[in-house]
Amino acid sequence: MVDFGLYATYALIGVSVLLIVVFAITQIAKNPAGAKNAIIGIVAMVVLFIIAYVVADGSDAESFAGKNISEGTSKQVGTGLIAFYILAGAAILSILYSEVTRLFK
Repeated sequence: MVDFGLYATYALIGVSVLLIVVFAITQIAKNPAGAKNAIIGIVAMVVLFIIAYVVADGSDAESFAGKNISEGTSKQVGTGLIAFYILAGAAILSILYSEVTRLFK
């Protein structure tokens, strides 16, 4: 019974991903100008993660020696944390900017 549930879940995820891709392609075909903005956003996120990966340091993996964590895993976790910090800081700054500019209107 558990195997059937897992296979059904995998099938539903596969169908969902396929439908998302088809929907995205049809929307890009209908509105190419909108696709430009999406591509700019995707490129910005890729650049953000590249910067976070370069800045991340995986040398603290030896402090988790008993937990089977490699230096690569530690660097990936650091990349995610740094990307989160950058995005959270940008969100906070954008909120502050919008509130301050609203005060002076």
